[in-house]
Amino acid sequence: MYKYRRIIVAVVAALLVLALVIPLVIQAFGANSSSIKQEISALQERAEEIAEEQERLDEEIAANKEETLSLVDKKSQIDRNIELTRLEVENINEQIRQYNLLIAEKQAELDELKVRQDELIASYKLRLRAMQEQGTTSYWSVIFQSSSFSDMLNSSAMVEEIARSDRLMIDNLRAVAEEMLTAKEELAAEKVLLEEKKIAQTEAEALLAQQRAEADAVLIELIENKELLLEEAEKYDEMESDLSAQIAQKEKDYLNAIHNEQNSGNSGGGGGGGNSGGGGGSFRYPLPPGVSYVSSAYGYRVHPITGNYTFHTGVDLAASQGTAIYATKSGTVTGATYTYTYGNYVTINHGDGYSSLYGHMTHYVVSNGQYVEQGQVIGYVGSTGWSTGPHLHFNIYYNGSTVNPMNYITVQ
Repeated sequence: MYKYRRIIVAVVAALLVLALVIPLVIQAFGANSSSIKQEISALQERAEEIAEEQERLDEEIAANKEETLSLVDKKSQIDRNIELTRLEVENINEQIRQYNLLIAEKQAELDELKVRQDELIASYKLRLRAMQEQGTTSYWSVIFQSSSFSDMLNSSAMVEEIARSDRLMIDNLRAVAEEMLTAKEELAAEKVLLEEKKIAQTEAEALLAQQRAEADAVLIELIENKELLLEEAEKYDEMESDLSAQIAQKEKDYLNAIHNEQNSGNSGGGGGGGNSGGGGGSFRYPLPPGVSYVSSAYGYRVHPITGNYTFHTGVDLAASQGTAIYATKSGTVTGATYTYTYGNYVTINHGDGYSSLYGHMTHYVVSNGQYVEQGQVIGYVGSTGWSTGPHLHFNIYYNGSTVNPMNYITVQ
């Protein structure tokens, strides 16, 4: 009889442990899934914002349809379309990654629930087998086998504990079964959404390829139309010089503002010193080693298109589209935007009188006000804006004037 009781007590303990573990397993998986779903929700909100930007651009293009746009204007519209589509592709790719995480999480939850369900069933079978081996297959038989009144009371208490454990086990089996059914339904729904995202990804990537082909076609048309090319080249070279001068002044103003803020906090006002412009610390080459060459130097040159003797404010580094662009030196991003001339470009103020500009990117991966480290990827080589082929237009400014970048960086 005592041996029988020990077996029953052990089974009851196992049932109670399982009753405590099951809810914890479900809660743990629920927390992880919730975090992934929040990330997907944020991505979907960003996707809606991109769609709204695309809608505004479509309205702008439709409003300009009746006007005679230059090829460069048309290319600018295509550039902007490409950037929005690229953002859409990037967003979809991230959603796909999150859905894959969610599906893996849900599958792991199902697998764990199945293990717990099997353990519950095995424990219940163990109790039935123990009672059967003792010749007691019901709660009443346990009581009637008692040898005395006090033994019967003890047996009754044990029976109540067994019954409570049985109820807990049945409740948990039911909860696990319901949770498994819900998880299976959610898993199936998430797999459907994943397939929808994959279809959207294929369509967006096809559109992106089409838009890039349109941009290439505009470039080819521009290059082949010599008269128009000369006309546009002269106009945009002048615009580029003006823009470069504006950026240089803005960088100088930015640095002066920082110095004024710093000086206002110093009662002693001891002389600021300043930089003589003799090098400003080490600058790194803005592209990976061995992937580029100088296609147009800094300073006065014979223009490669017009043949005119003009001043080039930076250096053009020809490289394959998509090549990573690095910050030449640590500093704060003071510009990350698009213009007809430089296309997608970034400016960085290095805080020592020097600034740098990186133009014609496919896209940039930094934002205004962000601090970047030397060598950090800030964007990728492209041909956006006034450009007839993929290259990096690279400027270095010192105290509001352009300087020859090749005096600061070493050709890789």
